Amino acid sequence: MWSTIVAVLGTLAGVALAGYAQRSSDRQARDQAHRQEVTRAVADLLEAIVRHREVHWLFVESQRAGAPESAHERTARATTRSAATVARDRVGLLVVSEPALLGAIETAWRTATDLPDIALGQATDGRFSHEVETALEAARERCRAAHTALHIAGSAYIHAR
Repeated sequence: MWSTIVAVLGTLAGVALAGYAQRSSDRQARDQAHRQEVTRAVADLLEAIVRHREVHWLFVESQRAGAPESAHERTARATTRSAATVARDRVGLLVVSEPALLGAIETAWRTATDLPDIALGQATDGRFSHEVETALEAARERCRAAHTALHIAGSAYIHAR
């Protein structure tokens, strides 16, 4: 009789342990899949922001050269801004409770999308006014710093999980 009870308890313990191990394995797989998805989403956001900044700085250079704004430039700026916004929103849907990463995302996106807010005015000899050139350089540095901060926050989030 005792041997039967011990056998039944052993079987139940084995089933419980197997169930726990399966749940643990499933959770690890979900965590790994989430980590990979966040990694892709952050990388896509970083790339989209870089593309938007690139299009903006090419536009600034064409304005310095005195070229009128083309329909292609307007379309490229709108398209890259939209791509950056979509990428930002995707990461925001994946990461809902990490203030450092969410703040870095918003700052990097905002510094890039605010670039066109700098009124360029007329260029003379390939340069804008001193105030505009100063504002452009400050914006460039803010964008670089925000990009680096996003890269660091994204990496910290991904590798801490």
